Amino acid sequence: MKINISDSEMVVMRAIWTLEQASVDQIACQIAASNDWSVATIKTLLGRLVKKEMLTTTKSGRKFIYTPTMSECEAVGLMGQELLDKVCAKKHVNVLVNLIDDAKLTSDNLQMIREALAEKTPACHVTCDCLEKFSACTCHHDHATDNMKVMEAIS
Repeated sequence: MKINISDSEMVVMRAIWTLEQASVDQIACQIAASNDWSVATIKTLLGRLVKKEMLTTTKSGRKFIYTPTMSECEAVGLMGQELLDKVCAKKHVNVLVNLIDDAKLTSDNLQMIREALAEKTPACHVTCDCLEKFSACTCHHDHATDNMKVMEAIS
């Protein structure tokens, strides 16, 4: 499955993931003011998310209740994989290092990353998967430096 949602739709999804399920009014109370959105805007975004199968609806009296079709963790995992799919395989390490550098991480978070890296089986070789029509890859760089950057980022 592919997660193809806009930044605005992501704001709505984050509210619903937090609430677990919600009506338009409950969502509006959480996000309308901080985003300067009307209830009509939120309804439009909810309709798009239902159409994209990110949400399901059930009727409760005169209101619709919106429920996510996947957890936030599942969605984030899919979005992370989609990001890596858009970048040359040789540059995955750069994406990961930049994410680690930019993220707010606790000591426990860093330990979790160290454990995941310790369990990761290294690839013998990473092949460039840039566009085939180019005869030369522009992804050549010092992998030893990249590996040192990852270790510095989590230390």
